[in-house]
This record gives sequence, C-alpha cells and structure tokens, in this order.
Amino acid sequence: MTIDPNYHSSDPNDPYNIPGWTSQNQLPGPGYPAANPPAPFPADVAVQTVTATYMAEGGQPLPGSVLIQADRRYRDKATGDLVVPNARRLKVVNGSLSVDLPAGTDPDLDEPFLYSVHEVVPGGRKFMISVPYDVAGPLRLHDLVVTTDYKEIQPPRIYALSFRLGGY
Repeated sequence: MTIDPNYHSSDPNDPYNIPGWTSQNQLPGPGYPAANPPAPFPADVAVQTVTATYMAEGGQPLPGSVLIQADRRYRDKATGDLVVPNARRLKVVNGSLSVDLPAGTDPDLDEPFLYSVHEVVPGGRKFMISVPYDVAGPLRLHDLVVTTDYKEIQPPRIYALSFRLGGY
C-alpha cells in the first residue's frame, strides 16, 4: 500500500482539510484504511437513516464532508446505557451521504436531544437538526433543520504528558 504524501491540501473545500481535526479522525481515502465502525447504539433506541445530496447548479456532485454530533449526553431509560456525544465526520461521496442516527425524540431516552451539523462543502452551513422517532425513513437531512442556536462541534482533545505536544 502506498500513501500519496501530497493528498492533503490547503483547499478549504477538501474534505480531508478540516482545521482542528487530527489524524485520529481521519476519513478513509486513497491509500488510507477504512475507519473503525462505531459501536452499536443501545438496543431500545430507535435509529433513523438520514440522507443528503450536495450538487452544483449544473448537476455536478460537490465534494466535501459533514460533521454531526449530538448536543448532549443521552441515556437509555430501560438499560441505563449512557451515550456520550462523539463528532462523526461523514464523507460526501458522489454528492450524497447516508448515516444512521439515534432518534433524538425517542421516548426510551431520558430527554430529547438535537444534533449539531457542520457542512464542509462549498456554500456549507452550520445548523441544528432534530431526528424524529415516529417518522418512516429514510429522512432528508435538510428537512430536519430546527431554529435553535447552533452548538459548536468541538474537535477531540489530544491528551499528552508533554507540554510540547499541547496536552495537560
């Protein structure tokens, strides 16, 4: 396997160039292995498939990625399982993406929650969505937008013992 050292660029529309994100959150790409699949969600919590399409006026698919993160921790009432929010970076492939997300309005959760979404595509936005429990999917990402203040997605911290590496 060979890795192209010139693959990453300073182009703001390059889905691999997200300021503040480190190699621990790398997307799979040419010469890079696929990321580990996420752990399963609690069995009681409904999971919805959310899709989106990104294309230019002439029908040309747009490159990019989308960051999605729950705005708070949530707990399954039946099992007591606690899910800690973790930002997920999804690559837009041929102008589209699809992701399975727990429904934030599921009655099996301790209380409802929203998702922060950051589109890293030309003309991308930052907004909040609510994934409903009782709607048949797949759901379209841009139909789920809610009017509430955007909660910033924080890049994961790297903890290190050495101050030279920026840790505590």
